[in-house]
Amino acid sequence: MKIYKLVLLNLAIVLLGSCGKDSGMRITTNTFADQEVIPEGFERNASFSISTKQRGDRLFTQEVSQKIATILRDKGFVAKRTADADYTLNFSFGMKKSTHTRDVPVYVPDYGHWYYHDYHYPYGYGYGYRITYVPEEYTLFNKILLVEAYKNSGSKTEKAVPVWQGTAHSYEEDSDLRDAIDYLLVTVFKHFGRNTKKYIQSKMAEDNQEVKKLREEYFKPIGYKNKNN
Repeated sequence: MKIYKLVLLNLAIVLLGSCGKDSGMRITTNTFADQEVIPEGFERNASFSISTKQRGDRLFTQEVSQKIATILRDKGFVAKRTADADYTLNFSFGMKKSTHTRDVPVYVPDYGHWYYHDYHYPYGYGYGYRITYVPEEYTLFNKILLVEAYKNSGSKTEKAVPVWQGTAHSYEEDSDLRDAIDYLLVTVFKHFGRNTKKYIQSKMAEDNQEVKKLREEYFKPIGYKNKNN
């Protein structure tokens, strides 16, 4: 009987402990589009010059810029380095942290009688457990990506206004922004040129195939040539 109760205790701890685990990333996306300028999204083969106002982390910023160019080409657009593109695409990213408190379960042995029917022993001694909750402090990291597209008019005096804007952010306990940025990029560019009309919440698996494809495309060795081309 003691063994049986101990097995139940261990099983309950495993099951309750696994409820707090959550693989994958939850992302909230929101996009706006100027319906007068791009009523059906960006035209096929439109060209974009990529810029940023991001400060610091030059190599990280350059990596994000090149990944955006990779996504644009995969979607049938043209990424240009020159200013004569049809549109200018500006991006920025960052991360903020905040501290929160949550209640976590603590398992406390609860000694006492375990009553059961038996011919030789009317009852047996054993112990169970009880659950109490204690406060635990933890940190959340809000990872944010902002992308804006401006139509180039060719005028140096006319103030540029965005024709499309997309944001994506995710709250996680993981502070690795470099890993998360690929998921944010893939998510926000799913709605490129379109208006979501509301916040969209989604969950991406760690092994998301679109993220995997983006990383494979970007991290190909310099001078790599596809044998099929």
